[in-house]
Amino acid sequence: MRKKKINGFTCFLMILISLTLFFFLRLTYEIQKEKQQYTILISLGNLSYDQDFLKKASKINGLQEIWPVVEIPVTIKIEDYTKATVFCGIDLNAFTEISGQDNLGNTPRLLLGSNSLENMKDSNGHTISKKQQNKYLKMGEQLAITYTLDSIDSNKSSTEYSSSISDSSFTTMDSPGNNISPMSCLPCKVAAILPGEDNQIYIPLSQARILCSESGTALTVTKVLLKIKGKTNLENAKQHFE
Repeated sequence: MRKKKINGFTCFLMILISLTLFFFLRLTYEIQKEKQQYTILISLGNLSYDQDFLKKASKINGLQEIWPVVEIPVTIKIEDYTKATVFCGIDLNAFTEISGQDNLGNTPRLLLGSNSLENMKDSNGHTISKKQQNKYLKMGEQLAITYTLDSIDSNKSSTEYSSSISDSSFTTMDSPGNNISPMSCLPCKVAAILPGEDNQIYIPLSQARILCSESGTALTVTKVLLKIKGKTNLENAKQHFE
């Protein structure tokens, strides 16, 4: 009888220790999430990127950095695969991996998100496989990509492209190059593959400015890239822009 009591007590003790360890690890995990920095791309919608916006955004808890983003509609092509997408023009200092490389000439330097090649299709309408995407991404700077400038849909609301940035907010390129026809198929170069699950394609602001100028579209901020400390603060920031 005494042995059964001891065994029962031992089982109870082991369960108690296991639960304590579980909740300790869970608490540690939650604490780490609140210390971690998160990056998120937010659409401005009807908001304007101006001093009033920056003043309100600065009140977001945990906000560490905010970077304006301009969008340039393009169609990219890799071998037989094509995809209608956008180049997101941003200050390269937003990415520590390649900061300080903004003076890159006329050929767009692409920062590819790990999921940025999703939904590309070949001439038969077949969607690119994950295996083929990974193959292209592993090629890095050796990957041959071309792009065609697309015109912005005139049916879009005027507010979507109304958040203008002055020219002084951008670094002017030393050599503007030749005029780019909206139908020209031009080369671009992969500068880096971004970590995480990002599906965007980023280019330097200086090159975005040239592309906007040559395609006859306004240089406007439609999104912002936020760097926020803490998972809870990240979720609150998402609600702030809904």
